[in-house]
Amino acid sequence: MDEAAADDLIARLLDAKNGRTVKQVHITEVEIRQLCLAAKEVFLSQPNLLELEAPIKICE
Repeated sequence: MDEAAADDLIARLLDAKNGRTVKQVHITEVEIRQLCLAAKEVFLSQPNLLELEAPIKICE
């Protein structure tokens, strides 16, 4: 999925959410698959672990 198509899809989803009432967005199966594949590429390109320095506080 090219960047313009992904931006258009995200804009349509956000536009439907930002109104007073939630509108349905018509998304094709192909668009969903392309978006999932693009997200997968982004996640796989990121490191699995974070390098942190001590001391560190972890809060819930």
